[in-house]
Amino acid sequence: MVKEKIRSELLKKISLLPHDEIQSLSINLTNQLVKFISSLPELSDQIVGAYLPLKFEIAPVYQELLQEIPLNLSYPVLIEGQMGFGIPNGMPRGGTWLDQPYHLVEPNWFLVPGVAFDFRGVRLGRGKGYFDRYFENRDVLKVGIAWSQQIIEHVPFEQHDCQMDFIITEEFCWDVSQQLKF
Repeated sequence: MVKEKIRSELLKKISLLPHDEIQSLSINLTNQLVKFISSLPELSDQIVGAYLPLKFEIAPVYQELLQEIPLNLSYPVLIEGQMGFGIPNGMPRGGTWLDQPYHLVEPNWFLVPGVAFDFRGVRLGRGKGYFDRYFENRDVLKVGIAWSQQIIEHVPFEQHDCQMDFIITEEFCWDVSQQLKF
């Protein structure tokens, strides 16, 4: 019940943001993401598991990001009820899931959306468990993407929940293992 309450309150708060504020937050988030990737140059020129933002979801401005950093962006696809990732043939289209045509890939690292995060790297998603199941047996770098107001003191953690290695907001980058803002 606690997760549902947090999810409901934060989604309501996010839904009240004006469109121009979401755009501004996304641009600032993109700048922080460029700073983050620049601090870890080994992340460049790799396949990144990104996401197609839902309405009222903070997300990088991918075109701006790609002008600054060479990356191959892939997006979630749904295959027989399980999440995978695909690189689109052309511009990415779709809602939660990338529309065809695309080719399947295994990303090197991931940008992960969430409703809430805490500084331990615990993520609260939308409640369907796709990302948690996808990461279950994968040891990959996970970068949580959020608006700073989505960082809360404590996100309830269950055994099946995946944790982030870094969290990027419009205001800062957070290294979970070092417990350090940069």
